[in-house]
Amino acid sequence: MSTRRIFLAATLIDALGSGLWVPFALLFLVHGQGMDLVDAGTSLTIGALLALVTGPATGVAMDRFGPRALLIAGNLVRLAAFAAYPLAHTSWQVIAVSAVAGFGDRLFWTCNAPMVARLTAGADTDRVLATQTVGRFAGAGLGAAATAVLPTITSPWAFHLLAYVNAASFAAAALLIRLLPRALSRESAATPSRKGHFHVKVPAGGWRAVLGDRAFTGFCVTHMAFTLASASKFSVLPLVVRDLLHGPQWIAGTAITLGTVVVVTAQRPIVALLAGRSRTAGLVGSAVLFSLCFALLIPLEAVPLSVATALILLTSLGFSIAEALFGPTATAAAAAAAPPGAEGRASSIFQLSWGLPIALAPGLLAALLSASNALTWSILALTCASAVPALLALRRKLPHALREPSPPVAA
Repeated sequence: MSTRRIFLAATLIDALGSGLWVPFALLFLVHGQGMDLVDAGTSLTIGALLALVTGPATGVAMDRFGPRALLIAGNLVRLAAFAAYPLAHTSWQVIAVSAVAGFGDRLFWTCNAPMVARLTAGADTDRVLATQTVGRFAGAGLGAAATAVLPTITSPWAFHLLAYVNAASFAAAALLIRLLPRALSRESAATPSRKGHFHVKVPAGGWRAVLGDRAFTGFCVTHMAFTLASASKFSVLPLVVRDLLHGPQWIAGTAITLGTVVVVTAQRPIVALLAGRSRTAGLVGSAVLFSLCFALLIPLEAVPLSVATALILLTSLGFSIAEALFGPTATAAAAAAAPPGAEGRASSIFQLSWGLPIALAPGLLAALLSASNALTWSILALTCASAVPALLALRRKLPHALREPSPPVAA
């Protein structure tokens, strides 16, 4: 099996496990561990926020030891965390375990894109990242299915078994990555510059090289609009259907399931369609589609339930296509835009542009929704629309990353 296939198999196993846990975590803690719903949700949120603090340290570690070693470590850390979940019954225990699991996630996602960039070139980078996205959403779909079946099971061992199976999946991923050549953890003698020319190896860049790169940090800030949209698209939908529309919950369930199926089936064809176009086109298209879909949800309370249902199902399709457009494209662009010699630090900053909106979205959306349904979707629509001029400006500053598929980051 080729190096690329080994890595892809490992990350697909990883993505399936990570995606499955997202919808399963609360169910596990409430039904498997006997925790109160509010305590369980609060503990997971605090643990996730604590894990975000470790992001910069993982970036420094990647620049020091290379992505291969840190990917193995990330999987081993999550192996330990998920093996410990069945032993966690109190808030402080869940906070500790979820923080450790989140630290493992930070290790993996910080090193993932730089490793992909070392194994692929140009549009192939986008394709591999798209395949990983399919795995993540497939895992989320399996987790959603588990949430429908497991509440009928009374034995905690059923829930514990899934946690142990998830732990075993991370062990398998670590073993596969262990098969990759050690050379992938060492910086090559030559790396491509931003204009596509190769230069002599430079010492690893520090934080000044990353934070002082306005084009790269500007891209990360712009990317937060996409991450907020991704975190918001379905998270408050059940509340909107139940409390504002007073409709049946099958509406939200169908929309979320439909969206997951669309991402899993359409992700790779969409990336193939974008292969002959610039990454800017894919990102702008995603921002426009997100904005239009959020705008369609503004009048939900003012229309009949049948019309609102049609709008929700229609936008679920649009949201999923927008997700497929921006996910692998933005990650590949960030890997190509990273300052040479500081890829790990740059990746950790880019991962913060994922983590912060996801961590802050529940509180922000709850506050907006308590004020007005129309206000919630209007602000999200305007936030996504603001990404369009920002991307067009960044396109001139990051031509190698945003105008067309980039060269490999390292040999």
